[in-house]
Amino acid sequence: MKIAGRILILLTSFLFFQKIFSQDIHSEKIDSYINYIKKNNLDIGSISIFRHGKEVYFNSFGKIENQKFHNSTAYQVGSITKLFTAVLIFKLIEENKISLNDKLSRYFPTIKNSDNITIKNLLEHSSGLNNYVKKNEKIIWLKEPRTDREIMEEIVNQRILFSPNENVLYSNSGYYLLGKIIEKEFNKNYGQVLKDQITQPFKLSETKSAYENPKHIAGSYIFDDQTWHTAQDFYFKNIIGVGDISSNTQNLNTFINALFNHKVLLKETIDIMKPFIGKETYGRGLMTFNFHSVNFYGNTGGTYGTNTILLFDEQTETSIALIINGERYPRNEFINDIVDIIYNNNLKFPENTN
Repeated sequence: MKIAGRILILLTSFLFFQKIFSQDIHSEKIDSYINYIKKNNLDIGSISIFRHGKEVYFNSFGKIENQKFHNSTAYQVGSITKLFTAVLIFKLIEENKISLNDKLSRYFPTIKNSDNITIKNLLEHSSGLNNYVKKNEKIIWLKEPRTDREIMEEIVNQRILFSPNENVLYSNSGYYLLGKIIEKEFNKNYGQVLKDQITQPFKLSETKSAYENPKHIAGSYIFDDQTWHTAQDFYFKNIIGVGDISSNTQNLNTFINALFNHKVLLKETIDIMKPFIGKETYGRGLMTFNFHSVNFYGNTGGTYGTNTILLFDEQTETSIALIINGERYPRNEFINDIVDIIYNNNLKFPENTN
């Protein structure tokens, strides 16, 4: 009886702890942390936390004259776009219109090594394609409007970095081509496909492709001479499917929760998208992250001034969306501190405030 009683007590304590954890994210400590960020003018942006598909915390921060940031503020989210692009590709795969093993030459035969590069290679950055965002591997050239022809010529002319599956190296060129494959297969522009397949069905009203010409998007800022200045960012129609999407923190959390609850794609498909924890950083649209021994899936994004991270923890069904459009204290350190509060009840203020 004593042993059974101890087991019952332990089980009850565990269930009680689980119940408390499911409800309490230590929001007062998160408030203190965000207030420190605001007081010291360290970053500008917004954060949203979901638990079991519902928002349990939101805050915005930043000191910009005549600018207010709130829960409907939309930002450029950079390469979080790639997660949406990967989802659209997997929708085509689920509909048996394409396969992971289809060769790039089916669509773009003039690209070097296209007979050997597969759609899977493009998704997981194992294609060996270069990075068209840097012209001739060094010139910043996409802050001004460029034509599709100019961009394709740059991709075709760039050198191949390695043979497919030989290595892994992040390639914006690969996702630009995936965006074009989506357009060819759906016979619509990327913005319309995104709207039809994802944003309208899941009521993501603030999530838009640059093709939709979204209005009232928060700008990017850089800190110089003790004040924030507007940064010249991408001309976002140059990076369709790569980094063009604008959204807000709530929409991002809503999307990743729908994704992991298998409302967007099948569970088997999500399993293919995931990286192998401890073996891969990039999966096939999803990345893996570890903060304070907690494993997350998600993605990150960076423009010439805005940095975003979107995380989902399957064990506790916790998701965090952080968008910083003016960064002094780095995004990854910020999110690391937030995870420490949520999971360990440990509040630590940023040390680097220069």
